[in-house]
Amino acid sequence: MKIHCLKPGSLWVPKPYSPTKVKVMGNVIEHTAMFSMSNGCPCRKINADDYVNLQTGEILPYRHIEDRSGSERSIRKTLSRIRDLINTNITVPENCRWITLTYRENMTDSRRLYKDYEKFWKRFIYYCSRKVIPKPEYISVVEPQGRGAWHVHAFFIWREKAPFISNDALAALWRFGFVKIKAVKGDVDNVGAYFTAYLGDIPLEEVDQIALDTCSVEEKEFEDELGVRKKKKFVKGGRLRLYPPGMNILRCSCGVARPISEWLTYKEASEKASAATETFSRTYEIMDDDGEKINTITKKYFNTKRRE
Repeated sequence: MKIHCLKPGSLWVPKPYSPTKVKVMGNVIEHTAMFSMSNGCPCRKINADDYVNLQTGEILPYRHIEDRSGSERSIRKTLSRIRDLINTNITVPENCRWITLTYRENMTDSRRLYKDYEKFWKRFIYYCSRKVIPKPEYISVVEPQGRGAWHVHAFFIWREKAPFISNDALAALWRFGFVKIKAVKGDVDNVGAYFTAYLGDIPLEEVDQIALDTCSVEEKEFEDELGVRKKKKFVKGGRLRLYPPGMNILRCSCGVARPISEWLTYKEASEKASAATETFSRTYEIMDDDGEKINTITKKYFNTKRRE
């Protein structure tokens, strides 16, 4: 199966009755309108290595991938889920803090990473109880550096204005290296997109485990430790190649809210987003292996805080 993005001049226009999935994530609304609804999954999993094609009855092996770069669809799905959770839960920036936890040594053990974060979270909850600070929810994302070392990014989310917590206090709770705690900028109305913009990309100077002949390099603006905007070259999608197969990039606490989804007609979906500003639109054609078109999909994003 292949996904072909149509040029703006040849866009398919959804009909008023076109089936449309509406997903609400805080102040961000996503519309996915399609020419036809799917009749269900044509495959059924048998075990970790095999599946059955329900249309032909054939038992076929899964094509396992060595890393996340081997499946563009998997990468897009992971980044989309992270973006959606962040936008759903961070609607008031002053109620949130962005945490970065690193190691002094070149720590490359992913199992230890999970255990260390779990212990840190328990110490942090105890710290909150002693300081009479309400317990927050968290969304954490693990990230590898080019040399293989791990670090963690996490959003701590409170129901009211986030308390002041110093870097020193946080470092004493983490115990393994450098930490950083930052406020989320109040002028950002799509925190998920802002955070995930560089999540899959890696600075060129960090690269030592990636074959550059299979990657694209582009220059982007970024914000340094002092908040100064600078330009740097990044390897697009390079960081995702450093994750071990099957690794869970995203983790969150039990109280984290999920996006709300429903199916409507395209007309009903448009009416529901009439007060919001459209920020993005793209149309795709889904093709089978023989080049035959299976479906046409238009995806649109709206923002209730954005102004024209």
